Amino acid sequence: VPGLIGLVLLIAPAILAALLIVKEKEKGTIFNFYASPLSKYEFIAAKLVPVFMLHSLNIFVVFLLATYLFEVPFRGSFLLYWLTSELYLVISLSIGMLISIVTKTQIVAVVLTVIVTIIPGFLYSGILMPISSMVGFSRIEAHIFPVMYYNHVIYDTFLIGEGLSSAKTQLYIFILACYAFGLLSLGSMLLKKELR
Repeated sequence: VPGLIGLVLLIAPAILAALLIVKEKEKGTIFNFYASPLSKYEFIAAKLVPVFMLHSLNIFVVFLLATYLFEVPFRGSFLLYWLTSELYLVISLSIGMLISIVTKTQIVAVVLTVIVTIIPGFLYSGILMPISSMVGFSRIEAHIFPVMYYNHVIYDTFLIGEGLSSAKTQLYIFILACYAFGLLSLGSMLLKKELR
């Protein structure tokens, strides 16, 4: 169940964010942005903040489902769980936004988002197979996707409870922060306020 939280907070926000900008391209309303004095950072914030707020509620919903419906023990810090989940949510939204910027149709955006999120989410998150038992390129690939780092923190908060006293957890949170900053920066760079 804790591993499924990582999937829920990766796939749903990314798919929703993937439709935000590409939908405007398809309908032609993106020209309002091109002609307005709005900066691209303000445009991205206006697109992502409402979706971020919506999915922030999911963090609490999935927590309640895990602890009360599925009776998964929670031994760690709720603050650590919540803040790491918010950080992970920024990563998910950034992946969707990045796909939305580089694609031209909604169908392509959704298919690409599904490929980028669902497949790594199941194969390289540690849900189906422990990362420690992977060998070769699959082990390297698991370390490329952010879901593995988030799932480690989630398993810790639910099942172990070491929290920030673990150096590995500290490192993984730092890596997640780098992912969030890097993906947001890349999306801002690729979004052009002009007709291409």
